[in-house]
Amino acid sequence: MPSAPSAQNPFRSPSPEETAAPATSSVAYGLGVASTVIMTCGVIYLLLAIVAVPLSIQMYRTVSSDTDSYGQPAFYLESALKAIVYEIAYAVLGGLLVYAGWSIRKRKNYWVSVIGSLAGCLPLPLVLVSFFPSVWALWKLSRPVIRGQFVTQIVPPDGDS
Repeated sequence: MPSAPSAQNPFRSPSPEETAAPATSSVAYGLGVASTVIMTCGVIYLLLAIVAVPLSIQMYRTVSSDTDSYGQPAFYLESALKAIVYEIAYAVLGGLLVYAGWSIRKRKNYWVSVIGSLAGCLPLPLVLVSFFPSVWALWKLSRPVIRGQFVTQIVPPDGDS
């Protein structure tokens, strides 16, 4: 026996009004592409750091344990330490770019988005890929309409709990 017409059918197809994409303003045009490119560059920096760190650690172990090397072991040790520091910096930068791109896409942390977009403009190996989307994102983030779309977090006042 069929159910009453007023009952909701959980297996019904959604109406076109329910599936319509939310309206986006023309001010935000291109911000999704920019955030995707920024996140992609961040992932590349993270992968570079993850792949290169074990190699640098092995180079550091080899140079520091080799006392009878014919060259200047201090130079090689210094190079290995610099490589480790650069790889940690790439990992931090990659994490910042991924988080900033996600923040732009989800309209969460405004200042993280701005700082991440500025980091995408730094003259690093992927600057040819990340510079223009980062500048585009900075330009769009400076608009009051876009800034108003970011979620503001309300912090409870200090006092009695």
